[in-house]
Amino acid sequence: MKMKFISLLLIGSFVFFLGSCGSQQQTTKKKKFEEIEIPCADKGSSDASFFRASSVGKSKDLATSKEKALLLTKQRLASLINSTVKSVTERYVSEMDAADATEFNQNFENMTRDVVNQQLQDITVTCEKTGQSDDGMYETYLALEVSKDVIYNGINKGISKDKKLEVKYDQMKFKEKFDEEMNKLQQGN
Repeated sequence: MKMKFISLLLIGSFVFFLGSCGSQQQTTKKKKFEEIEIPCADKGSSDASFFRASSVGKSKDLATSKEKALLLTKQRLASLINSTVKSVTERYVSEMDAADATEFNQNFENMTRDVVNQQLQDITVTCEKTGQSDDGMYETYLALEVSKDVIYNGINKGISKDKKLEVKYDQMKFKEKFDEEMNKLQQGN
């Protein structure tokens, strides 16, 4: 009788042991996605009339958080303008004679880069919100815009200063390509 009891106990322990070695049940819960609202993000979307960008700057110092936000937002804005103007330039140059296109493209890109940097002085702050988090860090959310006309007029002014570019430049054709790219920006948002 003792032997049967010990045998049953061993068999029960063995079965229990095998059962516990099987697949482990996942005890982690699925995390629910919770969308957050980012301040000023809605003011950072470009359209057919304006180049826009938004960003955030964080620092333990209030002034530094604002400076970081301004720097990062200007960088984003400049990048957007440069990529749009580059696309316009490539489309415009593709319709030129092959011999003139390469030199024109290089000169034009250099000139537009300078123009964009100058025109970023003519920006408007469309949203600025600053707060402080629990850990003492300041967060500044910022959105900036610059009119497409400011950029376009700056490019025209830059071209008029370069006689080589001015000779090969068709203002109406360039404006048409520029407006098409701006409409694409609006449709992308």
